[in-house]
Parts: sequence; C-alpha cells; structure tokens
Amino acid sequence: MILHVRAAVEQLYAVPPARFTPLRSELVAEARSAGEKDLAASVGALRKPTLAAWAVNHFVREHADELEELRSFAELLREAQRSLDADQLRLLGRERATRVDALADRIAQVAAQDGPGLGAGAAQEVRETLTALIADEDAEASVLTGALVKSLSYSGFGSVDVADVVAIADLDADDDDAAAGRPSLSVLPGGAGGGDPVDLEERRRSRRTAERARLQSTLETARADLRAADRQVAVLTARQEEVVEGIADLERRLATARARLEKVTGELDDATGIRSQREQEEAAAQQGLDAHDAHDGA
Repeated sequence: MILHVRAAVEQLYAVPPARFTPLRSELVAEARSAGEKDLAASVGALRKPTLAAWAVNHFVREHADELEELRSFAELLREAQRSLDADQLRLLGRERATRVDALADRIAQVAAQDGPGLGAGAAQEVRETLTALIADEDAEASVLTGALVKSLSYSGFGSVDVADVVAIADLDADDDDAAAGRPSLSVLPGGAGGGDPVDLEERRRSRRTAERARLQSTLETARADLRAADRQVAVLTARQEEVVEGIADLERRLATARARLEKVTGELDDATGIRSQREQEEAAAQQGLDAHDAHDGA
C-alpha cells in the first residue's frame, strides 16, 4: 500500500508505457480501499509520460552513471557562457551535437531492449531533451528526477521552460535557503572639528584630485563596459553560428525526409497502378468464366 504520492511516482515512472495506466488504476484502487480519497485523487491525476519522456526516465533510473560525462560537459559549457569565453563556447558548441547524438542513440538502444522502440519523432524529442539538459541547470534537475511527463526543448537562448514537465513539483526545498541576511548599518565615529584655520588652496587641490579620480574611474568603467560589450558580441556571434549550424542540420534532415517521401510516393503510385491492372485482369477473368457458364447452360 502506498502512503504518499511520491511512492506512486517511483513505481509508475519506472514501468514501461503499456503498464503505466493499469498500474495507476491499481494504486488508485488501493488508496480508495484504504480510505485515502485525497491520495487516490492525486495518484489518478499523475500523467502518463510520452514515449520520449519514458525513454529518458528509464535511462536515468537504470543507467544514471552513463549520464555523468554529458553532465560534466554541460557544466563546462555553462561555465564558458558565464565567463563569456567565446573561443571555448564555439569549440564546445560544435562538440555538443556529437555528444547529444551519441547519448540519444544509446537511450534509443536501451529503450528498444527494455520496452517499445523509438520512432523518428520520439528519438528527436530525446535529442531536444538532452540539449535542454546541457543548456539549463533546472532542465538537468528535471531530467534527473526520472519522472518526466514530456520532453524538454531549448530555443538557443534564454532559459528552458520546465513548467509541468515533471510528474509532481519538488516540495522539498528549504525555505530558509531563500532568506538572505541584510547587512548591518553602523555610524562612523567622528564629530565637528575645532577652530583650526582652513587652507583654501589645499581644499582646491583636494577638489581637483577628487574630480580627476572621478573622471579616471568613469574612464575605467567605460573601458570595462566596452570589454564586456566586446565579449557579449563574441558570445552572441558564437551562438548565432550555432543556431545557423542547427538550421543547416534541420534543412539536411528535411531534405532527407522529402527524398524519402518522394520515393515512397513513387512506390505507392507503382503499387496502385499494379493493383488497378490486377483488378482489370480479375474482372476480365470473371467475365470469361460467366460467359463460359452461360454457354454451357444453354
């Protein structure tokens, strides 16, 4: 008997897709028999994962160690983004597709061994989910729950939308971690001076020194902002190249798909023509047989 919806999640998202709905019904029935109506309702509301989400969940649960290399690579790429290292970003960006494809193929292999195989659409969703994992820490955390209900996607900029991608929200966060302490304020010691004479020339020199220091600080800030802008331009240029490469890859896949469609359409036309011919031959044979039977009957 399950005591909490999390226990139901652990069971449901560990089974093959065909077993999900029957098992969910069994768990709901158990909760109802025990008088746990709220628990039964919560379990009944758990969503069945898509085929791609199941494949990723299964791999996370059964082969988590094989994800470590991709997670380490993801941290390198995110660090390059944080440090605005354009050269590193460009290098890692080109390597990302290779790593994603390799792990996606491995996930598809495991899915075929332990459950239903993945079609082209589901396999692409797995690739998109792995790409999102690399790009965003929240996406990585969602994948590692092993309880995805749908695939993730990353547009190439910004954060990944992880709303409603996991079976249940994480309620284990410590609220104390969110509280930030405020710095304390104190009064500097000091007070009004006595009757010492004021040196006006010294005061003017002090003002000029302070003004020069302010102008120097402004110049240094402007130079630092310029360097940051240069780095940002370099990063965005690298990202633009990455997106362009992605578009080229999609165009290649689309061209391949169109070629396959053209081939299948041609084969279908040939098969349809052959069928029409066979239909005519069948009708002629039937007509001949009918004429023969009518002649014998006369």
